Amino acid sequence: MDLPADLPADLLGIRAIAFDVDGTLAGSDHHVSPRSLRALAALRPAGIEPIIVTGRIVDAAVDILQRAGIDGYAVASNGAVAVDTRTAAPLHTATMDTRDVEALVEFGLAREVEPLVFTDREMVVMDGSVAHAYLVAANPTAVTRVVPRVDLPLAGITKAMLFGAADRLDELDAEIRAAFPRAVRSMDYVFELGPAGADKWQALGAILDRLGIDPGEAAGVGDGENDLPWLARVGWPVAMENAREPVKAIARLQIGHHGDDAVAAFVEELLDARARQVPGQVSQRVPRRVPGPV
Repeated sequence: MDLPADLPADLLGIRAIAFDVDGTLAGSDHHVSPRSLRALAALRPAGIEPIIVTGRIVDAAVDILQRAGIDGYAVASNGAVAVDTRTAAPLHTATMDTRDVEALVEFGLAREVEPLVFTDREMVVMDGSVAHAYLVAANPTAVTRVVPRVDLPLAGITKAMLFGAADRLDELDAEIRAAFPRAVRSMDYVFELGPAGADKWQALGAILDRLGIDPGEAAGVGDGENDLPWLARVGWPVAMENAREPVKAIARLQIGHHGDDAVAAFVEELLDARARQVPGQVSQRVPRRVPGPV
């Protein structure tokens, strides 16, 4: 990863970093590496609040903080759920209109792309799901339930997805956006739709306000279209090398590929530079040794 030799003062002075997970913090194997977990754990002692901001369900988001050995804030289901792991009740939960869920399910089935639905605590797919293996691999600690079409839940849904081959979603791209104006293409093989009025920024903005941190004092790292609303509002939007082009267009900094632990490298370099250049800052150098994946 190439970072400037002298990082700008406003980047060194940030008070929070929000991290997307899939395509960003997680590697190509869908897991957050030990190196990245160590990087997350090193932030708060250096005066920077780490915040998870993901499309994954809340248990999977919280699991990342727990494996890093820290507590704190997580935004899940693309902003439909927000939690502080130090409190029992969620800070915020929003669900989709059942008519929107039904429309997306019927659209997917009619066009031979797979519809998936998420509640705040589980992912639900239909019999014969192609996405099932991907979801289990990406979220091994979360609940993924397989049901017949007639039992696919429509109420209490925090996020619905269309999952398919990238070239098929390319063909359907304009049609999906016309039918579901809130839908975003978070990855090449996924379109996501959430509750009206709920996105990652609504939840992250509320968390920053709770922390007393101005958005201009925060950085964010992401890769997908669902990251645009919040990356556009933080002081330092950072794009992955593998990010979709609209994310790169608004970024003030681009780092390496998520498959190469680029987020961990970014945090390591930032903390090193902060320790060197901020008077009185105690070094929070992150160990670089990377054991096997978890």
